[in-house]
Amino acid sequence: MSKSRVLIKFAKNKNMTEEAYINKLPFELFEIILRKINGSVLGKCRRVCKGWKELIDSSEYLWHEKCRKEFKNSSKIAKRKSGNQCTWYHIYRNLYQWSDLKEYDIEIREFYKFSLSDISHVLNIDYGILPLRDDKGTFLYDTSTLKYITVALPERNCLKIMNNDYVTIMQVKSGIYIQRTVDSDTPEFLTEAYLKTDDFILANTILYLHHNRNIFSLDLTLQEFTPEFIVTIDYSIKEMQYNEGVLYLFTDYGYIATLDTSSHCFKVKYRPINCPVEWIKQIKHIRAVDDKNFVCYSRNLIKIEVDQYKHLYLEFPPITALFFYVDIILFATGDGKILLYRLSSQETSFKPTFETLARLPEGKVAVQLDVCERRSGPLIVASTFFELYVIEIPFFPYEKQTTKSTFTADKLHMYKRMQKLKERLKSNNNRD
Repeated sequence: MSKSRVLIKFAKNKNMTEEAYINKLPFELFEIILRKINGSVLGKCRRVCKGWKELIDSSEYLWHEKCRKEFKNSSKIAKRKSGNQCTWYHIYRNLYQWSDLKEYDIEIREFYKFSLSDISHVLNIDYGILPLRDDKGTFLYDTSTLKYITVALPERNCLKIMNNDYVTIMQVKSGIYIQRTVDSDTPEFLTEAYLKTDDFILANTILYLHHNRNIFSLDLTLQEFTPEFIVTIDYSIKEMQYNEGVLYLFTDYGYIATLDTSSHCFKVKYRPINCPVEWIKQIKHIRAVDDKNFVCYSRNLIKIEVDQYKHLYLEFPPITALFFYVDIILFATGDGKILLYRLSSQETSFKPTFETLARLPEGKVAVQLDVCERRSGPLIVASTFFELYVIEIPFFPYEKQTTKSTFTADKLHMYKRMQKLKERLKSNNNRD
């Protein structure tokens, strides 16, 4: 009999009280058994008794392992975007619910009206923060409550904001501003810096960046913000990603360069994207996790490659925006629809099949898409040239956030960094 069946049988033993189940089973054995079962069974085990629920809910490791095994790549994207507002348990159950959206009443509403027409009003959601760029600067919203965070950055040319427990980084056209955690125990450390760069990726304590074709790394735990040169790439870089110790660089001419950062020789390996050469020139946008999980697309061309599936379409619905969730992909089309493309459902299909997730008001077309998991369910943001629409899927409506923002509670250090970064930007506004 499998360990999972032993667990369930043990839980149903009527000769013992519910409180005795958890007390009789040694903790070490209990945890070993829980590691062997899948996330769906683990969720059912939470309902056995109060003791089991408290133990399972308190184990981030268990749910992290379930996400890693069942939603390897999409769970990384989800956790990065939600930050601390969602535990690995919330991430797992949300991704599990994405398998069937038909039973949910999806809500769509206009959230923000921009002053200027722009194709890139919304910066990528990161660490639970939704940055919006308008004529007066960049404004931040807490994704858990959609409440305004009282930090207005006077920077209209902001391209990207990323945060972790070490730094906040803002990218503008000419480079990046770095702001170290304000409450650092090492006052002699440099707390802020400006670096000239084209793009960057934040990998825990290491910052990778490139300027032209030159790749640099920066150890954020060191006293000075001094980038170290790594290598020069043979082609211009279109997209940079980091995953499990490897740096992936998607270049023009359809090549993927991989660089093992754990090696001191920094040897670059190149491989071409499996796509007809004459189509490569048409590819304008790339969204990637690594060299085996990515999507390349233009208006009517799409090349999808993930661990299990490979798709290539030339005649595709006109794409105006895309969100790559690995197992599924969200498309915005020219007729105002938000479509869901589920890779697993394409196995027996000769033509791409879609589920219509939502439709914007008549005449509105999304030019940007992003997704953030919340305790109550996913938040999808769809930006047009003038409006921002939010689409909420109430997987768990009883867990809706209170009106009090979670930002000031567990992200106070980030709030302080943003305030100081704002001051830094004011004094250096003529630099960009």
